[in-house]
Amino acid sequence: MDIDVRPVDGARFGARISGVEPLALADEPAAADTLRRASVDHHGTLVFEFGRMLEVDELNALTAVFGRNEFAPGMITGYGKGSVDGEEELTVDEQVARLKTKGIDPYLLFLGNVNPRTEERVETTEKFFGEWEWHTDMSYIPNPPTFTLLHSRQIPLEGGDTGFCSQVLAAQTLPDELRNQVQGRRIKHDSTYSSNGALRVGMTEPATPIEAIGTYHPILRRLPGTEHEALFLGRRTNGYVENLPLGESEALLDALWAHATREDFTYRHTWQLGEVVVWDNRLVMHCRYPVDPSETRFMWRTQTVGEAVVSA
Repeated sequence: MDIDVRPVDGARFGARISGVEPLALADEPAAADTLRRASVDHHGTLVFEFGRMLEVDELNALTAVFGRNEFAPGMITGYGKGSVDGEEELTVDEQVARLKTKGIDPYLLFLGNVNPRTEERVETTEKFFGEWEWHTDMSYIPNPPTFTLLHSRQIPLEGGDTGFCSQVLAAQTLPDELRNQVQGRRIKHDSTYSSNGALRVGMTEPATPIEAIGTYHPILRRLPGTEHEALFLGRRTNGYVENLPLGESEALLDALWAHATREDFTYRHTWQLGEVVVWDNRLVMHCRYPVDPSETRFMWRTQTVGEAVVSA
């Protein structure tokens, strides 16, 4: 397999990759190693150029290079989905089996204002078209997904770009005053709302961030196998710094987010049809820029099982 890896023009991190045949990767360990090495060398942000749409098995094969599939958010109770009143209580295995009998892949998420079976436009909420805040995927679970893969199936003429923001660079340049305030502290990562501000299925709006449902993670995390550290903020909505009065938590989070999302830490990706972008949620946050309500945007998304977040 003749794989070409080259840095993203004009960005401080990221690489463009071409020449990959996803279904051949399982039989070509050297090629898979090349892709994993590219992720390490280019800050966990890779843009795969295919010039065509992939099949589901191809996207799954590419995902397998980076890890084992994680459940898509909103599919399984406890994974971005709350319990619904009157809903039958099922184990995870039972929920997976039920979804599969309905022809639903619990690991594949469809993102867009398109019917995933017909790929024809459907009406959706206004929140879909607005800006989706900076966030880390599924950071509200104990072991958040390590890698996310997003595959473009339909893209608007303009708008709907995805922004990436290096939390390694943010940690490296963290002012001493802020570093002293966050050392050893944890943030609660809220699971109530999605990144576009919509209330998740089965969730109830909390009175304050202190009451929000979520998981606590260290603010500064150590990256396994390296001496690097990264900020780990999750998402701003309903974030809460453990054991602080709410006002102090809000002020500290505002300062952290202002630093973490500085423009010089970011890369804004404009999509081409058929691309797959892979990113490491331990190293970068991402956001989505607004879409014109008259346009369509449709993506397939997978993610890999993660690991416990280790404090720096």
